Amino acid sequence: MVDYAGRGDAERTMALLWDGVPAPRRGPRPRLDLDRLLDTAVAEADRAGPDALSMRALAQALGIGTASLYTYVPGKAELLELMVDRVVGAQPLPRPDAGWRAGLHDLATADLAAYRAHPWLLQVATSRSVFGPHVITRYEAALALLDGHGLPAADVVRGVAAVESYTRGAAAAVVEAEQAPARTGSSDDDWWEQRAPLLDDRMRGRFPRLDALDRAGGFAVSGTDLPYTLQRALDRFTHGLDLVLDALAARLTPSPSPSPSPTPT
Repeated sequence: MVDYAGRGDAERTMALLWDGVPAPRRGPRPRLDLDRLLDTAVAEADRAGPDALSMRALAQALGIGTASLYTYVPGKAELLELMVDRVVGAQPLPRPDAGWRAGLHDLATADLAAYRAHPWLLQVATSRSVFGPHVITRYEAALALLDGHGLPAADVVRGVAAVESYTRGAAAAVVEAEQAPARTGSSDDDWWEQRAPLLDDRMRGRFPRLDALDRAGGFAVSGTDLPYTLQRALDRFTHGLDLVLDALAARLTPSPSPSPSPTPT
């Protein structure tokens, strides 16, 4: 089920994202800081998924009353945006001196790692952005990698979006493969061994192109100890990312070569 950011109170959400929980003007200091609250919420969503995360369950995990939790965060809608920004804030930013391609590659690789560590992120729609400081800082860093290379402004924005969209789609395949054994109760090997003989009997001689590509190694994966479908998804992520970056490289204006020094006469 897809969840949308921006369903909570806009003013309170933006205040929490950018300013944190305000200190009380009088009385005792809050027992809980926002960082601990969000780390616990993220851990609960990692464990059980965002649908299972409720304000009551979070309050129990924090050891406070549900009414007390509402004094920090107005509700689950606002909490979701804070959680996304918290996860993004833990991701590394690209080094400015690494070059645009290495920087975008590092951003995509870090995003894939975040999706694998926090699969619930794939259930948060991207059509309505989370306007938190960490999200925008990361976006600014990504734009800076492509800006200044001869692309029109719209192509800079679309180029970053292409990498982000590709990474999210590839990450979904990786996460699905990673979760399959636990979600289905059967390993990749078991699943394939049940179907391979049945499929071979029905496909033999009918699909020559597929057979030829199979014999030529078209469906091989890099040699690891990971399950086949997971390694296949990871290999495809790496290859596909290179294709996206190659397409961007073809549109960039190359840096001018220095003029040769005149030959002394």
